[in-house]
Amino acid sequence: MTPVIEILVVGNEILSGRTKDRNAVYIVESLMKEDFPVSYISIVGDTVSDLTGAFQTAAKRADIVLTSGGLGPTSDDITVQALAGAFGCELSLDEEVLNSIKDLFRRRNRFMSESNEKQAYIPSGAVPLENTLGTAPGVLLERNGCSIYLMPGVPRELQTMFDLIVLPQITDSYEPLQMETASVKVSGISESELYDRIQHLPGAAKAFSYYPGFDGIEIKIRTGEDVPVNAASLRDEIVNILGNLVYSSQGESFEQVIGRMLIESGTTIGVAESCTGGLIANRLTNFPGSSAYMLAGVVAYSNESKHKILEVDTSLIESHGAVSAEVADAMARGIRKITGAHIGLSTTGIAGPGGGSPEKPVGLMYTGISSDHGNLTKKLQFAENRLINKGRMSQAVLDLLRLHLKRD
Repeated sequence: MTPVIEILVVGNEILSGRTKDRNAVYIVESLMKEDFPVSYISIVGDTVSDLTGAFQTAAKRADIVLTSGGLGPTSDDITVQALAGAFGCELSLDEEVLNSIKDLFRRRNRFMSESNEKQAYIPSGAVPLENTLGTAPGVLLERNGCSIYLMPGVPRELQTMFDLIVLPQITDSYEPLQMETASVKVSGISESELYDRIQHLPGAAKAFSYYPGFDGIEIKIRTGEDVPVNAASLRDEIVNILGNLVYSSQGESFEQVIGRMLIESGTTIGVAESCTGGLIANRLTNFPGSSAYMLAGVVAYSNESKHKILEVDTSLIESHGAVSAEVADAMARGIRKITGAHIGLSTTGIAGPGGGSPEKPVGLMYTGISSDHGNLTKKLQFAENRLINKGRMSQAVLDLLRLHLKRD
């Protein structure tokens, strides 16, 4: 049997938006790799009554409930208390857990507060789960055919506990969904245009899911009894239809693809950035082994730095403006010259929210590429806020680099 799985994310800091949840994403991705889909995800604040109700609702509709957060020693850590209340369990001190907590403090040569003893109280009938990285043990409670797991909110603690204890128990006890999976990642196309171009494929309405981000769009393909088409065949069909828009059909990140292409071709690069503020250099160095191709990155934000560092002629800036094809071209040539790289890459633009004009609106950007194949500039226009603009600008420039490398 394939289980119905629900995730409960606990914490006012998540509910208020002050902290971005990473735990549910990690759990979902880990489960999907094993073909266990998640049916529900709920975010609940640090209120006993709300969390008690969430546990009771989840246990009625799910076979497995995976909870993150609220296992700490402070007054707002009420997950264990709420679980006990939801199912009428008494809380009792577990001496083995208490000794483990004390031992952890001894090993770290730190003072143990009385409040940490709270973490050794476990609901009757529950099983504590070892936390090798922190003081808060996990908890497993079985009720009415539902397995309820409590895990810490600290991401590295949760990930370790989930990988070593929780996921193996799930895979040992349940059958995964019988399906085939594949994915295609694309860049340089809108979601609506992408949909229009592949919606005619067999099973597309059920088999395809679209995940847009600033690094493009991932098409996830899942086929099973309701879509009796081979997932790999559908992947190959999409690749054939979209051609150069596809940057990966093997699950690679965009940075991995660019890094691999640069290493395999023996190409070095220098980057001169203005509006993207170093984001492109950052992304290029996210791939292990980037020292083989990344020679230097310069953030030349002011006109003066463009002239002094990159040797951009001041007359170009005066006559065309810093945000222009002419300056982007000069920046790309300049960084290539001073680094000796095979390719010089540049960005200059108006990220916003201010600084725009009718002639040069917010979101306008120029990029330049200089190489032995010649020099190329491209005008791009975006219309979002500053951070979104920077992310999309970096993607557009790196995608231009990808196509340039693919031509070689």
